[in-house]
Amino acid sequence: MKKSTLYYIWLTLGIGFCSTKVRYIHKLYSDISKLYEGSEQELRLCGVFTEHEIDKLLKTDLSASEAILRRSEELNFKVYDISMSEYPDRLRQIPDAPAVIYVSGELPDFDSINSVAIVGTRKATVYGIKTAMNLGINLSKSGFAVISGGALGIDCAAHKGVLQAKGTAICVLGCGIDYNYLMENKDLRDAVEKTGALVSEYPPGHPSSSHNFPQRNRIISALSDGVVVVEAPIKSGSMITVDFALKQGKDVFAVMGNVDSPYSAGSNLLIKEGAVPVTCWQDVVEFYKGVVDEGVYEELANDSNSVASVPSKNKDINAHSVNKPVPVHKPDINLTDDEKSVYYAIGNDPVHIDVITDRTSLPPHVVIRIVSSLELKDLIENTNGRFYALK
Repeated sequence: MKKSTLYYIWLTLGIGFCSTKVRYIHKLYSDISKLYEGSEQELRLCGVFTEHEIDKLLKTDLSASEAILRRSEELNFKVYDISMSEYPDRLRQIPDAPAVIYVSGELPDFDSINSVAIVGTRKATVYGIKTAMNLGINLSKSGFAVISGGALGIDCAAHKGVLQAKGTAICVLGCGIDYNYLMENKDLRDAVEKTGALVSEYPPGHPSSSHNFPQRNRIISALSDGVVVVEAPIKSGSMITVDFALKQGKDVFAVMGNVDSPYSAGSNLLIKEGAVPVTCWQDVVEFYKGVVDEGVYEELANDSNSVASVPSKNKDINAHSVNKPVPVHKPDINLTDDEKSVYYAIGNDPVHIDVITDRTSLPPHVVIRIVSSLELKDLIENTNGRFYALK
């Protein structure tokens, strides 16, 4: 365990969780021990802490950090601080990156694998449970790591689907990994720990509280390439996760639900506002990996443990044929100024959404909404993951 971890735990004990100051300190100090050893003068000179935080940091010595590390070692938890190579880089990039994460199990290499978060209401319907489990099974079989929050309802169903498929499950908790929260899910957590990882920014023994869960949602979205909302009321933790995802430049998907159900009101609203509609697991796979070979569908459909839906035999799996006419920008189309800006930033060659954002100088969440709208208007197409081209 690196010496730096001791000091990053100390930093968190002084300024709290979910602070944007952690990244600033990480960039300012190649050796964070200098901040601790510099005492009050250094804490003031760095120009980032409030008087209350300085007072708290001065009153916090390393003994509490040492106790947390000892307890983590007893529980066989891995502890990664923001300066370590084992700490996921995609998590390091968010403004309020955790100073430290605690891991039980093994994190995947996020740079070499697609990962999707599946989130939704605790009060899920039978439809929602079946859909979340279906997504968990088939996204896992398609090579995705699946992330969720370990709660009852949609989260639990998604995790169970991943475990059934023997895939990589990641559960991000809003309390210490060892804390006795939702113990009816203990067997599920133990299974996730063996096939993937339990993750928390909270140290061992840290209790759950109402404000922990919105905080942990930023980690769920940060670790993912995209967030799939299965069922969610308009005011819910899942919608908070979507807000984080949009700010972090992640893709947002939503499962189309019953228009009369309050549990689908949020997910249906997301589709209306430009989220990628999900009618089957293939919609997510094709978004990231392009058109999936028909043999993959048949293999999953023939698997007795799979609840895969099989696409129609009439599905055009050669939609990107080389004989396709070269598309051009259509004149005199009824678009807003922002839509035109995005439309004309896209050409015949596939362009990544980050490049579109740079070309238009529009906020990432606006670009995500507009490309979805342009797709629905049949003006552009998603060619592979986050790449778009004229249609």
